[in-house]
Order: sequence, then C-alpha cells, then structure tokens
Amino acid sequence: MNDARVDATSWGGAKQQMRPVALREQSELPRDPHRTTTPAAKPKTAPTVRTQKLPDGSTAEIHKLGGRHHLLKIVHDGEVLGTMEADHQDAGLDANDMFIVLTPDGRARAWMGGGHQGPGNVELMGAGTAKVTKDGEDHCRARILGDAGGVSATLDANEHDAGVEVDRAYIVLGAGGVISAHG
Repeated sequence: MNDARVDATSWGGAKQQMRPVALREQSELPRDPHRTTTPAAKPKTAPTVRTQKLPDGSTAEIHKLGGRHHLLKIVHDGEVLGTMEADHQDAGLDANDMFIVLTPDGRARAWMGGGHQGPGNVELMGAGTAKVTKDGEDHCRARILGDAGGVSATLDANEHDAGVEVDRAYIVLGAGGVISAHG
C-alpha cells in the first residue's frame, strides 16, 4: 500500500493529515469476548406461492411464511396496495368494499359488495345471522349464529378487520362495523 497523505477538514474546520490504512483480515483483529462472531441473519424472503386475480382487477400474491402462516399482498401495476397475514388463524380485510379472507393454509376468497353496517342483527348470505356490537372506537364484534341458534364463530375487529371461514362461508368484519359474507 502506498503511503500517500490526504488533507481532510474535520468538523471544527482544522485540517488533519490522514493516511490510508490497510484493512486487516478478520483473523488478525483482536477478539472481543463480548462480541459475537456469528454474522446477523439475513431476513427471510418468502417466495410467491401463487397469484390470484381479485374482483377489482388487482392481483393477490400469496407467500408462505411458515407451516400455517401466509402473507397476501394486493398488487396493482407493480405497486403493493395492501397486505394481510394469516398466522394460525383466518384473517379478513375490507378494502373499499372488496372483502378478502385469507386462511392459514394460504387459501384466499375475495368478493365485492354485500356489506351491511352494524351494530345490530344482520342476515349473512349463506352464513346465518350475525349479531354485531360496537365495543368502542374502531372496535366491533360479531357473533355468527348458526342454523340451530348457537354461536358458530366470533369475530373481533379491534382497530383491524377480522375474517373467518365457517362451513364454507367466508365472513369479514371491519373495525368500523361493516360486515359481509360470501358463500
């Protein structure tokens, strides 16, 4: 390495003489007992398992993150408009009157329209009756009542939309109380 000197100005404005220093190999560096020698793990990138056309013309890219853990990206013209994640339980999304349910095994069902504003009792297409209650600002719950009158499922949308698949019917409850079903 040459021994060239370079003029540099420090923060205070005074010039300092700097000399290039040869980089040492990792094995030449002193060992610090408090420092790990294992490099940090790179974040995992999940490959797209499949794509699916959505009713609004956008595309759902579905990525497998784990055994019962999937991520869905809503993509239009190369731009990601939204994401949702199903991690060991169903997830739901109300995207401007396009409703999506993502199951932990990576199945997605999407439909347009059919939203009913809660609170109150709402007849759901192919899914029985929902009793929607408002539990606070951006917090609604829905008890899905089956044919026999018992509770088939409960959705809790607390600042985030919720979704569920019940007996081949898909239901989304928005945090603002809009509920929709598709059978």
